[in-house]
Amino acid sequence: MSRPHPILAGSIAIGAAVALLTGCSPSSPGASVSSARAQENVSQACAAASAFAGALTNFKQTLKPGVTVGQVDSARDQVAKTYDDLIKASQDVAKDEVEAVKTAKNKFEQAVKAVPDDATLSQAVSSLRDEAANVQAAVSDLQTSAKC
Repeated sequence: MSRPHPILAGSIAIGAAVALLTGCSPSSPGASVSSARAQENVSQACAAASAFAGALTNFKQTLKPGVTVGQVDSARDQVAKTYDDLIKASQDVAKDEVEAVKTAKNKFEQAVKAVPDDATLSQAVSSLRDEAANVQAAVSDLQTSAKC
């Protein structure tokens, strides 16, 4: 019987190890596609977060003397639309921060609903501005976490 030559066996073992390591390296095609997809998710989440933050700023700026109910409703509708877009775009990015945005948004909605029908806009303005600012802070945390 012949015995395997130690140098040949060692070469085969080293070759197998190199092949295994090469297949697991981050530069493999699957990893780069996954990385590109992750970067696209972050980009979409950042864009949606910026749009939502802008809608909140617009809403806060709308809350001033002389504003009509239609203007407030329009600003509120834009906040709702951009919020929905943000939740869709960021579901795979910074999940804890998305939950914080959801919580802040729910508190904001409760503050809007808590305004009595007979209240003047000036009576509701400071409360609504404060709640909108809390939502903006949560969105800012999301943007920081996602590295926007």
